[in-house]
Amino acid sequence: MGAVRGRGGHDSALDVWFDAWRSVPRAAQPVLRELVIRGPQSRTALARRLGLSPGSLTRLAKPLVETGLVVERGVAHDPVHGRPTRPLEVVAEGLHFLGFKITSDAVYGVLTDLRARVVAQRSTPLMDFSPATVIAQIGELADALVVAGGRPPVAAGLALGGDGHAPTPVGESELLDSGLLGWEQVPLRRLASERLGISCVLENDVTALAHLRWFGDAGDTPDFALLSIGDGIGYALTIHGRPVRITEADIGLFGHQRLAQDGPLCPAGHRGCAVSYITTRAVVMAAAQGLGRFPAYEEVLDLAATGDPVCSQAVRQAAWALGVLIATISATTMVKTVTLAGESAGIADAAREDLESGITARRGSPEGITITVMRHDFHEWARGAAVVAIRDHVSAL
Repeated sequence: MGAVRGRGGHDSALDVWFDAWRSVPRAAQPVLRELVIRGPQSRTALARRLGLSPGSLTRLAKPLVETGLVVERGVAHDPVHGRPTRPLEVVAEGLHFLGFKITSDAVYGVLTDLRARVVAQRSTPLMDFSPATVIAQIGELADALVVAGGRPPVAAGLALGGDGHAPTPVGESELLDSGLLGWEQVPLRRLASERLGISCVLENDVTALAHLRWFGDAGDTPDFALLSIGDGIGYALTIHGRPVRITEADIGLFGHQRLAQDGPLCPAGHRGCAVSYITTRAVVMAAAQGLGRFPAYEEVLDLAATGDPVCSQAVRQAAWALGVLIATISATTMVKTVTLAGESAGIADAAREDLESGITARRGSPEGITITVMRHDFHEWARGAAVVAIRDHVSAL
């Protein structure tokens, strides 16, 4: 089986880009990072964000333009002073990155440029859970993405969730336990690096998804939480623009915190915990008790929307509990921005009044809390993994 040609390959164009990145003076590195994260900016805006004088910014930007890493775009008018200016922009298409999201059903992959814009995306059903098979399918997916993108990647990010344990550093690799795939002590990062021929980073899937906010104006909201709702409950917290390290064990405890004393039982036997209310299984089970059969999750939402009393109650109950959980996060972390993701995140829009009622029950008022619901697409999770690889690459400057 072949390997993706990356840093260790012999692609002359890629070698030129690596030489350019290695040649960036230390003092100019913050300028380059700012352009990667926020996109095209005028010299005035860059100087203001970095606390530099206009003269210093011009001096630092000069070698970046000379090496071809940064280009000057067409004349635009500065939004502050109205003067004509030539915005600086990083040449993002020069470097490509791979990102993979592994589920119990499939592997999703994307190839992005330096600013996480998707160049190509693919997915493939998971044939079985053996590490050898998963690595082989990641490799085949990577080969197809590189052919579609026309340029070898620099690095790759891997995102994996479930009820396993967070990666534990062991020498230069990590050994991963994954209840989702039935793995114990699997050196996933090392195996993927060997197959792809490039550096790979491994991250919890919800934390990887939260990395998408690293780009653009979202950087102006450095404190936020991300909740993933589906078969389980995932959680990521970012403070001052930096992800808080949360182990899989911590996430398990988070999902089983009690929201109500007399709530339903979860599969682990906890009464009234978040898992017992909010997960896909919990909503389906609540509806099944009244319907006398097990409906699909989407059917529960559809029936609730048409006014079915049993399904409406199941959805409203889940939305209320989700509101309580959001209020708990806000009250304990002081974070006011919460993003919802996952197959079941739509519960927030299906019963918004009940969601706000849950927030009020725990916090007193939903005022001040901003809640957004992400469109569910596992390719976005894979793009989050690519962002982890991008951030690792840029942080190495």
